[in-house]
Amino acid sequence: MERLGERIKERREALGLSLGELSNAAGVSASLLSQIEHKKASPSLNTLKSIANSLNTTIGALVGEKDTINRNPVVRHNKKKLIKQTEYGAILYQISDYSLVQSIETYLVRLESQGHCKDLTDSTRHAQEFCYILSGVIEISLNGKLHVLNQGDSIYFDSNELETIVNMQNGVSDFLWMIAPDKL
Repeated sequence: MERLGERIKERREALGLSLGELSNAAGVSASLLSQIEHKKASPSLNTLKSIANSLNTTIGALVGEKDTINRNPVVRHNKKKLIKQTEYGAILYQISDYSLVQSIETYLVRLESQGHCKDLTDSTRHAQEFCYILSGVIEISLNGKLHVLNQGDSIYFDSNELETIVNMQNGVSDFLWMIAPDKL
Protein backbone atom coordinates (compact mmCIF):
# COMPACT_ATOMS: atom_id res chain seq x y z
CA MET A 1 0.00 0.00 0.00
CA GLU A 2 2.94 2.29 0.56
CA ARG A 3 3.44 2.82 -3.19
CA LEU A 4 -0.28 3.03 -4.12
CA GLY A 5 -0.21 6.64 -5.31
CA GLU A 6 3.01 6.07 -7.24
CA ARG A 7 1.51 3.01 -8.97
CA ILE A 8 -1.65 4.92 -9.90
CA LYS A 9 0.42 7.74 -11.38
CA GLU A 10 2.73 5.32 -13.26
CA ARG A 11 -0.23 3.45 -14.77
CA ARG A 12 -2.05 6.70 -15.64
CA GLU A 13 1.03 8.08 -17.39
CA ALA A 14 1.71 4.76 -19.15
CA LEU A 15 -1.80 4.97 -20.60
CA GLY A 16 -1.26 8.61 -21.61
CA LEU A 17 -4.02 9.92 -19.34
CA SER A 18 -3.97 13.34 -17.71
CA LEU A 19 -4.98 13.72 -14.08
CA GLY A 20 -8.25 15.31 -15.23
CA GLU A 21 -9.01 12.52 -17.70
CA LEU A 22 -8.55 9.84 -15.07
CA SER A 23 -10.54 11.76 -12.47
CA ASN A 24 -13.44 12.12 -14.93
CA ALA A 25 -13.31 8.44 -15.90
CA ALA A 26 -13.14 7.31 -12.26
CA GLY A 27 -15.77 9.77 -11.02
CA VAL A 28 -13.51 11.41 -8.43
CA SER A 29 -12.20 14.95 -8.18
CA ALA A 30 -8.82 15.76 -9.70
CA SER A 31 -7.85 17.21 -6.32
CA LEU A 32 -8.52 13.91 -4.51
CA LEU A 33 -6.70 11.95 -7.20
CA SER A 34 -3.69 14.27 -6.89
CA GLN A 35 -3.71 13.83 -3.11
CA ILE A 36 -3.81 10.04 -3.51
CA GLU A 37 -0.92 10.11 -6.00
CA HIS A 38 1.13 12.24 -3.58
CA LYS A 39 0.35 10.12 -0.46
CA LYS A 40 -1.70 12.88 1.15
CA ALA A 41 -4.97 10.92 1.09
CA SER A 42 -6.07 7.30 1.08
CA PRO A 43 -8.96 6.26 -1.18
CA SER A 44 -11.98 4.31 -0.02
CA LEU A 45 -12.35 0.81 -1.42
CA ASN A 46 -15.07 2.02 -3.82
CA THR A 47 -12.88 4.87 -5.04
CA LEU A 48 -9.90 2.54 -5.47
CA LYS A 49 -12.06 0.09 -7.46
CA SER A 50 -13.26 2.92 -9.71
CA ILE A 51 -9.69 4.10 -10.28
CA ALA A 52 -8.51 0.54 -11.02
CA ASN A 53 -11.35 0.00 -13.51
CA SER A 54 -10.58 3.31 -15.23
CA LEU A 55 -6.92 2.24 -15.53
CA ASN A 56 -7.88 -1.21 -16.91
CA THR A 57 -6.19 -2.92 -13.99
CA THR A 58 -7.02 -4.44 -10.62
CA ILE A 59 -6.93 -3.21 -7.06
CA GLY A 60 -4.40 -5.95 -6.36
CA ALA A 61 -2.04 -4.61 -9.00
CA LEU A 62 -2.34 -1.07 -7.63
CA VAL A 63 -1.63 -2.11 -4.04
CA GLY A 64 1.30 -4.28 -5.14
CA GLU A 65 0.07 -7.78 -4.35
CA LYS A 66 2.52 -9.23 -6.88
CA ASP A 67 5.54 -7.01 -6.24
CA THR A 68 7.82 -9.88 -5.25
CA ILE A 69 6.61 -12.02 -8.14
CA ASN A 70 7.20 -9.30 -10.73
CA ARG A 71 10.88 -9.16 -9.81
CA ASN A 72 11.24 -12.66 -11.28
CA PRO A 73 10.41 -12.58 -15.01
CA VAL A 74 10.21 -16.38 -15.32
CA VAL A 75 6.85 -18.16 -15.19
CA ARG A 76 7.19 -21.94 -15.11
CA HIS A 77 4.80 -24.06 -17.17
CA ASN A 78 3.17 -25.50 -14.06
CA LYS A 79 2.67 -21.96 -12.66
CA LYS A 80 0.69 -20.51 -15.57
CA LYS A 81 -2.52 -18.93 -14.32
CA LEU A 82 -5.97 -20.10 -15.45
CA ILE A 83 -7.86 -16.94 -16.37
CA LYS A 84 -11.04 -18.27 -17.94
CA GLN A 85 -12.68 -21.43 -19.23
CA THR A 86 -15.76 -21.09 -21.42
CA GLU A 87 -18.62 -23.38 -22.31
CA TYR A 88 -17.43 -23.13 -25.93
CA GLY A 89 -14.36 -25.31 -25.38
CA ALA A 90 -11.79 -22.56 -24.81
CA ILE A 91 -9.32 -22.18 -21.96
CA LEU A 92 -7.29 -18.99 -21.43
CA TYR A 93 -4.05 -19.09 -19.41
CA GLN A 94 -1.95 -16.06 -18.49
CA ILE A 95 1.67 -17.00 -19.14
CA SER A 96 3.43 -13.90 -17.83
CA ASP A 97 3.09 -12.10 -14.53
CA TYR A 98 1.12 -8.88 -14.70
CA SER A 99 3.01 -5.64 -14.28
CA LEU A 100 1.63 -2.10 -14.21
CA VAL A 101 4.04 -0.99 -16.89
CA GLN A 102 3.89 -3.96 -19.23
CA SER A 103 2.61 -3.16 -22.68
CA ILE A 104 1.85 -6.71 -23.85
CA GLU A 105 -0.53 -9.26 -22.36
CA THR A 106 0.56 -12.85 -23.12
CA TYR A 107 -1.74 -15.83 -23.07
CA LEU A 108 -1.84 -19.49 -23.97
CA VAL A 109 -5.18 -20.52 -25.46
CA ARG A 110 -6.29 -24.12 -25.61
CA LEU A 111 -9.25 -24.94 -27.85
CA GLU A 112 -10.95 -28.30 -27.55
CA SER A 113 -12.19 -30.03 -30.72
CA GLN A 114 -14.37 -27.51 -32.61
CA GLY A 115 -13.99 -25.06 -29.70
CA HIS A 116 -14.05 -21.32 -30.30
CA CYS A 117 -13.06 -18.12 -28.53
CA LYS A 118 -16.51 -16.59 -28.02
CA ASP A 119 -16.63 -14.72 -24.67
CA LEU A 120 -12.97 -15.52 -23.96
CA THR A 121 -11.76 -11.90 -23.81
CA ASP A 122 -13.22 -8.40 -23.79
CA SER A 123 -14.52 -7.80 -27.31
CA THR A 124 -14.58 -4.02 -26.82
CA ARG A 125 -10.85 -3.67 -26.29
CA HIS A 126 -8.70 -1.62 -28.65
CA ALA A 127 -5.44 -3.44 -29.24
CA GLN A 128 -2.93 -4.92 -31.62
CA GLU A 129 -3.03 -8.71 -31.47
CA PHE A 130 -0.71 -11.50 -32.52
CA CYS A 131 -1.39 -15.25 -32.58
CA TYR A 132 1.18 -18.00 -33.08
CA ILE A 133 -0.15 -21.54 -33.59
CA LEU A 134 1.66 -24.00 -31.33
CA SER A 135 -0.34 -27.06 -32.38
CA GLY A 136 -3.42 -27.87 -34.41
CA VAL A 137 -5.36 -25.97 -37.05
CA ILE A 138 -7.08 -22.66 -36.26
CA GLU A 139 -9.47 -20.64 -38.42
CA ILE A 140 -9.50 -16.91 -37.71
CA SER A 141 -12.13 -14.62 -39.25
CA LEU A 142 -11.06 -11.00 -39.70
CA ASN A 143 -13.57 -8.59 -41.25
CA GLY A 144 -15.35 -11.47 -42.99
CA LYS A 145 -12.19 -13.02 -44.42
CA LEU A 146 -11.21 -16.50 -43.21
CA HIS A 147 -7.59 -17.37 -42.47
CA VAL A 148 -6.63 -20.99 -41.78
CA LEU A 149 -3.45 -21.31 -39.76
CA ASN A 150 -1.48 -24.48 -39.08
CA GLN A 151 1.21 -25.27 -36.52
CA GLY A 152 4.00 -22.71 -36.84
CA ASP A 153 1.85 -20.09 -38.63
CA SER A 154 1.19 -16.65 -37.16
CA ILE A 155 -1.13 -13.71 -37.75
CA TYR A 156 -1.16 -10.05 -36.67
CA PHE A 157 -4.32 -7.90 -36.61
CA ASP A 158 -6.23 -5.04 -34.97
CA SER A 159 -8.70 -6.22 -32.32
CA ASN A 160 -11.62 -4.50 -34.04
CA GLU A 161 -11.12 -6.79 -37.06
CA LEU A 162 -11.51 -10.03 -35.08
CA GLU A 163 -14.77 -11.92 -35.52
CA THR A 164 -14.02 -15.53 -34.53
CA ILE A 165 -11.25 -17.97 -33.72
CA VAL A 166 -12.22 -21.64 -34.14
CA ASN A 167 -10.36 -24.94 -33.75
CA MET A 168 -10.76 -26.73 -37.09
CA GLN A 169 -9.46 -30.16 -36.13
CA ASN A 170 -10.58 -33.13 -34.08
CA GLY A 171 -8.39 -32.79 -31.03
CA VAL A 172 -6.85 -29.92 -29.09
CA SER A 173 -5.27 -26.85 -30.70
CA ASP A 174 -3.03 -24.47 -28.74
CA PHE A 175 -1.90 -20.99 -29.67
CA LEU A 176 0.05 -18.14 -28.16
CA TRP A 177 -2.05 -14.95 -28.04
CA MET A 178 -0.33 -11.63 -27.46
CA ILE A 179 -2.36 -8.46 -26.98
CA ALA A 180 -0.87 -4.97 -26.91
CA PRO A 181 -3.65 -2.60 -25.75
CA ASP A 182 -3.73 0.80 -27.43
CA LYS A 183 -3.06 3.68 -25.11
CA LEU A 184 -6.25 5.52 -24.18
